[in-house]
Amino acid sequence: MQYGLDADQIGTFEGQATAEGIRFNREDGQHLLRAGDGEATGMKWLLEKEDCLVVKTGEGYCRD
Repeated sequence: MQYGLDADQIGTFEGQATAEGIRFNREDGQHLLRAGDGEATGMKWLLEKEDCLVVKTGEGYCRD
């Protein structure tokens, strides 16, 4: 997963399945990866997307 623009903001993270989504830890703390839409990512260029994974506001990954 590349989660930032810096070269060191990349890695493989082990996750645990929960009822809410997948919990995982990385250097910037614990996160919950969950299903959502473009609006849930908080990024205006993804607003129209429907099939997304959201880590937190401002960090999401959507299919075309």
